[in-house]
Amino acid sequence: MRGTAILTILMAMFGSHAAVADVKRHKSIPESVWGSWAPSPEGCKTAKSVIVLSAKTYISPDTNCTVAWVSKTAGPRGSFYSAHLLCSKPDEKARNTQSNVIFMSKGENQISVGPMFDDLKDYQRCSTKE
Repeated sequence: MRGTAILTILMAMFGSHAAVADVKRHKSIPESVWGSWAPSPEGCKTAKSVIVLSAKTYISPDTNCTVAWVSKTAGPRGSFYSAHLLCSKPDEKARNTQSNVIFMSKGENQISVGPMFDDLKDYQRCSTKE
């Protein structure tokens, strides 16, 4: 009887935490982060450091990707997104690979992007005049 009560309490404690994570799946990258991004304003002037995000594409200097889906998860500092991508290198169009990229907004003109949380890098929005 006592063991059942403890088990019930533990299930309520840990079960409720699992239900908190609210992941929503979308077909495209959110419009708020569409555009060209670079590690610095100077980086916007060279294609070697620019990434481009649109509804269904993620383009970096190394790869061109099509968005399969995007998962949106609420976090303590705002939502973060994980895009599941089908990618090819510009010189190897016939060979596709799967990849994931995480991105989260850090304000209107700054995002963090990377393959894992430990490897997120900050990017600045490139102005449309450059």
